[in-house]
Amino acid sequence: MKLFLDQIDVQCKNDRPTLVCWRGGVYAVEHILETWTSRTAWWSADEAREYMLLETTNGVMEVYRTANGWTLSRLFD
Repeated sequence: MKLFLDQIDVQCKNDRPTLVCWRGGVYAVEHILETWTSRTAWWSADEAREYMLLETTNGVMEVYRTANGWTLSRLFD
């Protein structure tokens, strides 16, 4: 597993990711393996994150969405 925290572009259909664009590559989402929501502690900036574990043509990616867009959190080997 590698930590990245890179901003990415995600194409969605019916609010479900279908393509992930990262570092010049475009990867199809084959399955959404898991979803969960996280919220930061009240004493820091209030930010909700919607996490998804995606099986893509580039492997399994953990991504999250905030009001500012999508981020690639982790890529699993």
